[in-house]
Order: sequence, then structure tokens, then C-alpha cells
Amino acid sequence: MFNNNPYAPRKQAVVASNGAPLTSGASQVPRAMGRTWNGRVIASADPIINSQGQFNGTNTQEVMLNQRVLQQGIANGSIQTRTMLNTEVKAMHEQMLSAALNDKTNQAWMALGEVMGDQIWETLGRDGFSRQTLLLKELGKGEVGRFQIRKKDVVAYYVTSAAPTVIASQVRQMWVYPPDFYITANILIEDKEIAQAPGDLLEDKFQDGLEQIMVAEDKVWLTMARTAAPTYNDLVFYNTFTPDVFTNLRVSIAEWGIPVSTAIIAFDIWNDIISDQQFTAWFDPVTQHEIVMEGSVGSIQGVQILTDAYRYPTLKVMDRGEVYMLGAPQTLGGITQRSPLQTMPTNRYNLGEPKRGWFMEQIEGMAIVNPRALIRGQRV
Repeated sequence: MFNNNPYAPRKQAVVASNGAPLTSGASQVPRAMGRTWNGRVIASADPIINSQGQFNGTNTQEVMLNQRVLQQGIANGSIQTRTMLNTEVKAMHEQMLSAALNDKTNQAWMALGEVMGDQIWETLGRDGFSRQTLLLKELGKGEVGRFQIRKKDVVAYYVTSAAPTVIASQVRQMWVYPPDFYITANILIEDKEIAQAPGDLLEDKFQDGLEQIMVAEDKVWLTMARTAAPTYNDLVFYNTFTPDVFTNLRVSIAEWGIPVSTAIIAFDIWNDIISDQQFTAWFDPVTQHEIVMEGSVGSIQGVQILTDAYRYPTLKVMDRGEVYMLGAPQTLGGITQRSPLQTMPTNRYNLGEPKRGWFMEQIEGMAIVNPRALIRGQRV
């Protein structure tokens, strides 16, 4: 129906509160953090992101500080997360929405929802915690979802719904069978909203879909992780996130003979990391701001650091002071999925409501099959 995907020419970016790109010299653009002077870090004359899309900084510490400037700006609203769309793309969005609204066959409306669902699906795999930390297994029609157990006599954890309900199961056989559940989204546009919306309505509804799909799946993962974490590894309480805390978390998993691959941290932990010289020496930063916006900020001693600090506020899932250290996906657990995200057009006119939209669903299963590969830390 559409020769062009209206969500394809997307580039996730951030701008100052006045709309100026962070690479510009506008007066309201946050400045890069320079070197220390008399023990105080001062801002430089450069914007925090250069014209190549990389963080400005002459050393690792300055890059880390500028990542904090970006994080704090998003949190307080002085920096806005925005998909940078040129005038032609915005005009195409308006044209496609108008065509879909006027198509009496409903085919254009269905096609518009399908391409939105495809982009949500792509973002889910790239940004979602669950899909970055668990194995993903595609299932064919009639195939039973299962994962092989390498180490017998463990307690596995499943979810039975997106609510979610977490069930523990003592496993002594070679396989675990996570039950299927639904992840759904109901994206609605009111007729009045179509008439009044001054911005890009399709982009707004894309964010609504992400909130209902990606956040729901990450909350399922997070609930399961919080339940499973203390099974074999004690919960670690700390006041300040120090290299000793990091090492304690990593060693707790490594002592089981499990390779440690990932740490997921809450947004406030970053302040502890950048203020410690030892962390600065260990840290291998990601300098491309577009990658940082997807949650990957760098690595410490070979452990990839993920965070939801740079997400739009409604897409955050972590609690303050919360950190997880995780083994490699093949040692931790997995997701089974029946098919890509399915999209169907809907309307509520027969109910007397002037609304139309799309219903999206995904059938999947999720399980942590080896809680030894998971440990949680919490600030007190």
C-alpha cells in the first residue's frame, strides 16, 4: 500500500529545550565539561556533542561527564529526546495519515499500523533489556517452546502473564517449558486529536506503542529478575557504588563458573561511577551519542553497561539505586516467540466513541533458567 515506510527515515537524537541541536553553537545548548581547575570541573565552550555525533572530550573522564550532562538534561527537561525528522518526512507522515483516514477500504489504515508495528519490533530488539540479556528462540507453528538445562537441579522462574505472575519451579530434567503469554498494545487516536494535533501525530502514537510493548516486556523481565536474584546469590546492599561493590557482584557470578557479560544500572548510579578514579581507569566508553541513547554507555572490565537513563521518562523501568550483574544469555535464560508483532486495525465507532487505531499483540514465553547467573544490588 505504501511505497515508503513512514518510520524508516528515523534518527534518534536529542535537542536543547529551545529545539536547537546539541551540535550547534546556540546559547541554550549545554556545554561540554572541560578539565578540572582548582578541583572544580568547568564547562568548555564546545557543545556536549560534536558535528560527527560523538561526545566532546579529550579523555575518558570528560566523555563520562558529558554523558552525565546529557542524562541530567533529559531528566530535568532542558534536553529533549526527539526523533529528528526533516520537513519532507513530516509532510509524508501527514499525507499518509490523511490518505489512511480517507481510505474507505481500510487497507491503508492497516498498512500504516503494520509499518508502525515493524518499527516498534525493531526498537524492542535493539533497546529492550530483556532481548539484550536473554536468548531469543523463534518458534514454528505447533512447536513447543523449551530451553535446554545445562546444570540440573536448579530453580527456574517463568512468567504466566504480562501482569506478571512469576512461578518458581524445581528443575531436574533436561528441559524447561516456559508457558506462552501475551504482550499487547491498544493504540487509539481520537478524531478530535487528529483535528487539533499541531505536531507529528504518527510519531506520538509510535511512542505510545513503545510504552505499551517495550516497557511491558521489560517490566516482565524485571519482575522475574527481582524474584530470581536472591535464589543463589545474596542481595548486595551498598551506600555508594564503588569498584569493590562492582567486583563483588561480578565475582559472585564468576565463582559459579559463569562468564559475566552485562550489568544493568539505574540512572543515579552513574554519578558514583564517574566520581571514582578507579572506575575511570577501567571504563571503555561509548562515544557515539546515538548508541548511548539506546542504553549502552560502555564497558567496565569487559562487562557491558546498560541503562535506561536516556530513555523518555515514560519508558524507564529501573528503580533508583538498582543494579543487576548478569551472566551471558546462554547461561541465564531465554524468550520464546511465536511470530513478529502482529497488528490489526480497530475502531470504536460502534461503541459510540469517535476513536480509531490499532491493536498489537505478541505471543511469547520468558524464563530465567539459572538464577546463579544473576545477582542484584540495591542502594540503601
